Amino acid sequence: MLKSFLIIVGITFFSFNVQADKATDKVAIEAAVNDYFQGQGEASQTRLFRAFAADHATMVGVVKDDNGKEIIKSWKDMNSVLNKWAANENPVGGDRDGEILSLDIVDDRLAVVLFRSTNRFYDALTLTKINNEWKIIGKSYVLQ
Repeated sequence: MLKSFLIIVGITFFSFNVQADKATDKVAIEAAVNDYFQGQGEASQTRLFRAFAADHATMVGVVKDDNGKEIIKSWKDMNSVLNKWAANENPVGGDRDGEILSLDIVDDRLAVVLFRSTNRFYDALTLTKINNEWKIIGKSYVLQ
């Protein structure tokens, strides 16, 4: 009887720890996404580089070419992209309207976030937990 009780107590505490870890991860992932989104709006190099694993991240998007035809474009050097966003002399400002549509965590080390910017774009962001920090390693987007 005591053994069964101890097993149940152990499982309960383990379950609480797992839930606490997932909640902590969710907050950290949301913070990284917010640093990216608001950092772009504020032209904040600090926030942008805090959000991305810039040396390794990539970006792919569906954009329109000069003739208005949709094409797929990719950026493999996110350092240049982030520096360009941070150099915006007329940023739109922080507190822009955007929202996380979904957030899925896999194996406590990989996350996929679908994000909507009011009337500008939809993002699919891939984040990974490395050295106990969540960083964006991939951004795919389509314009609205």
